[in-house]
Amino acid sequence: MKKVFILLAVLSLSAAQLFAQKNENPQDEIAEKYRRSSLCNVLISHPDFQYGLEIDTAFHSVPVPDKFNDHTVTYLNIVSSADKLRKGGNEKRETNLRDIDAYLTQYDIAKRLVSKWYCRNPYSGKFDMSLIAERGLYDASQAAIEEALKNRTFYQLSDAGEDLIGNTYLIAHDITYVDKGKNSAVAGAVVGGLFAIAGALLGLDTSTASDLGNVTNALISEIDGFTVNVTSYLYRLEWNEECAAKMYNEYWIYDEDPSEVAAMKKAAFDNSTAFRLTFVGETTATSSNTSSKSFSKATKGEQISKVCARVMDKAIVALQREYEDFKVKVPIHSISPDGKAVQVKIGLKEGVNYKNKYEVLLPEYDEKGKVKYKVVGTLKAQKGMVWDNRFGALDEYQEMQAAVTGSDREARKAAAKAQKAAAKEAGIKADPTIGATTFVIKTGHGKILPGMLVREARVK
Repeated sequence: MKKVFILLAVLSLSAAQLFAQKNENPQDEIAEKYRRSSLCNVLISHPDFQYGLEIDTAFHSVPVPDKFNDHTVTYLNIVSSADKLRKGGNEKRETNLRDIDAYLTQYDIAKRLVSKWYCRNPYSGKFDMSLIAERGLYDASQAAIEEALKNRTFYQLSDAGEDLIGNTYLIAHDITYVDKGKNSAVAGAVVGGLFAIAGALLGLDTSTASDLGNVTNALISEIDGFTVNVTSYLYRLEWNEECAAKMYNEYWIYDEDPSEVAAMKKAAFDNSTAFRLTFVGETTATSSNTSSKSFSKATKGEQISKVCARVMDKAIVALQREYEDFKVKVPIHSISPDGKAVQVKIGLKEGVNYKNKYEVLLPEYDEKGKVKYKVVGTLKAQKGMVWDNRFGALDEYQEMQAAVTGSDREARKAAAKAQKAAAKEAGIKADPTIGATTFVIKTGHGKILPGMLVREARVK
């Protein structure tokens, strides 16, 4: 009944290298080039559940978040062995973890992730460093990298192992539809009945009261929306000096290797069980889609894609706040002329809000190329200057603006309601047109430069 009363109420490169470089458009260069963690998203699918196939289609239409490198491999579906939609507590968790482990083993996913890093040719067994060079923002040529490999000076590639391959993650998302239809039907019936009673008490004609109740029922159906729950399980690819040594000593095929040696190394990698993914943790999130279906021109499939994309973003933000190593680090895009604020290309999608603090990091490298981060300043989001970069936010905003300024009175009213609903869903005032969030510099004035990295501080 609480929901009914609520409805009634409603009805009434490394950054250091980058900022040191000189080019014609340094800010554009910085915005595009920085070292990201790599991510592979997979779906725990429920093809026999309500909207299971639609969620499957929506999941595969959603791109990997742009703050990660897309490290997608084949076989992106884990068919759930759960026979009920709402297996709760430990039973559901154990079922999902068992299904994930079986999937990782059956398809040798850890080795596939490593193969993608080294651009392995499955026929010849040969590798190359082009993807690592691209993502690691190396200035070294392929020839120089090959020379380091030949001379076994692997320490020159140590940052590739620890900053790049070692920050490869897989998330298995268990997304299930929340059936709100029954609640809406009950609420609609109750509200319709209340209007009928009110009509009788006020002396309204029965058909008028009945029509009003039907309109109310339809409105409740329209705002019901499409809602999903997601439980996301985070895994990290194990990568250390032992893995690197095996890679370069036992599996890497060099040009001077005799054919029998090359064949032996190819077979060794094909049969290897040296690579694995380690379970890091999990989180659960629920979507909130309060946009009116009568107002929105989006198809059901587009609505489902938006809901799934946004709930996965919420889950990823929750995982980052729980597990420090998984946090994204994003470069400062620009600094205001007075030096008191910076612009960073993150927003609601990354969970930006007014209360949390953000650290400005300067990467420092030791003689072996290993990176550590030094905090040189802190930031807080400026009120009214948060970017709404969630999936579909700009299209949604433009659609609402067109309706609000249009000549159709009913469309204007629906758009105004949708705007309020969207603002409630966002939680804070955000603008999808500004392209970056402005952060006020709290500490570190004069030390902060474009290209330095920004990371959300630990949330207590």
